[in-house]
Amino acid sequence: MMVLRILGIVLCVVLLVFVVLTAFTLFAPARIEIKRDMPDGQIKVRLGFGPIKKVFRLGGKRKKTKKPTKKQKKKEKREEHKQETTAPRFDLKRLPIDRALELLVELIYDLAGAVVWEKLHVTVILHTSDAARTGRLLGACSAVVGNLYPYLARTHVLKDTKIVIDADFDAQKTVWGLDISVMTRLCWYPRILWRRRKELWALWKAIRLTKQEREAWSQKQMASQQHPA
Repeated sequence: MMVLRILGIVLCVVLLVFVVLTAFTLFAPARIEIKRDMPDGQIKVRLGFGPIKKVFRLGGKRKKTKKPTKKQKKKEKREEHKQETTAPRFDLKRLPIDRALELLVELIYDLAGAVVWEKLHVTVILHTSDAARTGRLLGACSAVVGNLYPYLARTHVLKDTKIVIDADFDAQKTVWGLDISVMTRLCWYPRILWRRRKELWALWKAIRLTKQEREAWSQKQMASQQHPA
């Protein structure tokens, strides 16, 4: 009886931990923050999931890496050979573009309310060597923003928005900066994915490779390595 009681307590604890982790995963806020200071700032991408945060910097100087040892080189070659002879599970060339675009538009409508733009600050000061071209570019960009912003305002939650599109005919180059923060929660997506499950499954069936196709692909790769042209 004591053993059964202990097992019952352990199972209850495991179940409780599972429920807590599931609830945390579904309801914890997930954020994507992108920031770049003008005129030549570094792009900073910050990914957050609840209390977990990770920052990436793009466009900076690469750190010097140590030369790989002979053992590491052999390991890398084995991994490359394995990757070359392992057939992919799907082929994006088979993707029906028209069906994919149609589904993309439907998903954008479904995401209304599921994405919160906590901050949308974009500043672009245009400049080209030709003043007329700069004016045309300014008009085109203003038209795009003028059409896109009302759509975002209708379908998404916009909290802090500041979009500046301008031109400087006396500048040296085009400069731009942005400060964007987008928040969402995973609990909003199961309903959307379930609603579009048939369309998503149809696209997956269109690009996936069957077992026979993967075996034929692997055999072809191995034959080309053994008998190179």
